[in-house]
Amino acid sequence: MTVTGMETDTIRSKVVEKETTEQQKERDKKKRSRVKQVLSDIAKQVDFWFGDVNLHKDRFLREQIEKSRDGYVDISLLVSFNKMKKLTTDRKLIARAVKNSSVVELDLEGTRIRRRQPLGEQPKDVDGRTVYVELLPKNVNHSWIERVFGKCGNVVYISIPRYKTTRDPKGFAFVEFETKQQAEKAIEFLNNPPEDAPRKPGIFPKTVKNKPVPALTTSDSSVVELSTEEERESGGKKDTSLSKSKRKHKKKHKERHKMGEEVIPLRVLSKNEWMQLKQEYLALQKASMSSLKKSMAQIKTETVGEMEMDACKPVQTETRNGKSATCPGSAPPEKAHTMGPQFEDGVIVKIISPEPLPGRKHIKDTLATLADVAYVDLLEGDNECHVRLKTPEDAQTLLKSHKEVQAKNNWKLEILSGDHEQRYWQKILVDRQAKLNQPREKKRGTEKLIAKAEKMRLAKTQEISKHIRFSEDE
Repeated sequence: MTVTGMETDTIRSKVVEKETTEQQKERDKKKRSRVKQVLSDIAKQVDFWFGDVNLHKDRFLREQIEKSRDGYVDISLLVSFNKMKKLTTDRKLIARAVKNSSVVELDLEGTRIRRRQPLGEQPKDVDGRTVYVELLPKNVNHSWIERVFGKCGNVVYISIPRYKTTRDPKGFAFVEFETKQQAEKAIEFLNNPPEDAPRKPGIFPKTVKNKPVPALTTSDSSVVELSTEEERESGGKKDTSLSKSKRKHKKKHKERHKMGEEVIPLRVLSKNEWMQLKQEYLALQKASMSSLKKSMAQIKTETVGEMEMDACKPVQTETRNGKSATCPGSAPPEKAHTMGPQFEDGVIVKIISPEPLPGRKHIKDTLATLADVAYVDLLEGDNECHVRLKTPEDAQTLLKSHKEVQAKNNWKLEILSGDHEQRYWQKILVDRQAKLNQPREKKRGTEKLIAKAEKMRLAKTQEISKHIRFSEDE
């Protein structure tokens, strides 16, 4: 029996059709699996947000619930959260995910969500169930902490403080367990700081001789296994030369090995102990700042006394009878002018160059040998700039030296006048006002005090340096 070409094509088409159908089924299966996983992740995230542990700490979400008369919040609020954005922005998908939740429920329209049970009082044993951990990897995340600490118990909440500007972790975290016993277990088995770590908690690796912080590893290759020598020692007689602490350390390693835990260089202590250390630190800081304030006040008093004496010596007044007398309380020095530069005709010199001009300092140093320069207005890379001289005479002196400057630097100089001068002065005032209106970085009391002390120290150093002699002849 021979198979014709038409029958061959029919068989091929059926095979192709069968393969296409199977591929389609496989694709659909994978798609259903992905959707199922997304729904599970959404439900887990929403249950966490509305759960007792988080809601007692999440002031924003708690306020939104309290604002609502019936306790419902719109699903669109959840979509605005960054973690939900990573999962989905589809409100219907969120509604579908939480349909069978035991923590939350939907309204009849399926557009709003609320807790099934009212929020009770915050438990009083939270600090006892929480541990503080430092020496964390620089790119640590919640899932890493949950994986490591989850081997000691049920982790119910993780807080990783971050820097406001960079959003980088600060190097420490707080981990809350379901029970106090689980927290104690984590302290016992995960507290394993390296030998070169600072003795006191609160000092992170980046402050210790600029040593690199360990990176986050995703593999499980760091699980510690007993070496052959340790296996022999554990199976034979105990080594009497080992100290009690070493035996205890060895026992701890065996326990870790049984639990299958990673020995990670972390420092773990209870939150209560951390709070005591924090109070000690704040008390020391307060005492230190108080001492610094007293020292600064003393320096200020001495400086003012010296200034009064120096100011009083040369100041003499002539009385009516012709005698001169030293003034015990000379007039206070005039206050610095805070209005900024005042308009003066003929003090602005414009410089034009065929090539980009050098920096402000270079221009000021070049012109200072010829006249008194008040300010150089230059943007980096520009071919022209404006120089404000202290007096019109200085501007004229500079212009007379035009040939000398032009020969050296190939610059063209001109004094602004008329409308050009008026417009530039307006620009000066606008630029100054914009600078004054810029928001200034607010410093806290401690930072402000330290900055002030540093300023005083620099001023004192500069004053002392004026009297340095490098040889006996000077």
